[in-house]
Amino acid sequence: MNGTIKILRMAFVSVLLITAVSCITEAEQKRKSTLATDNTDHIILINPFEVPDGKLEESVTYWEACRDFLKKQPGYISTELHETIKDDAKFELINVAVWESPKAFTEASKKMAKELGVAPPEGLKANPSLYTVIRD
Repeated sequence: MNGTIKILRMAFVSVLLITAVSCITEAEQKRKSTLATDNTDHIILINPFEVPDGKLEESVTYWEACRDFLKKQPGYISTELHETIKDDAKFELINVAVWESPKAFTEASKKMAKELGVAPPEGLKANPSLYTVIRD
């Protein structure tokens, strides 16, 4: 009888542990999902650039001028410029920036268009869009 009780007790404890781990995992997944979809504190700008042949350095210089202007604007959080490692990529440069809100980004962009005083390289094509993280 004593051995049977010990076995039943061990089985019961095992079930409790598995249930607890399962609940923790589900709770963690819900927390991550909420964090990933509740991005009211910022938005992401992803802007791939089609760079004309021979215009890479000029395009980077233009991006630096834009970055220097925009980082002084309300709502700016950060930005990074990425360069492809593939020779035949359609988008040679990709800018990824973080802003507090779509409104902050839009207002800063309008202000930059009026005040920057630096023209983009001829043929440089930007493809910007605003995003929010939905999975982590």
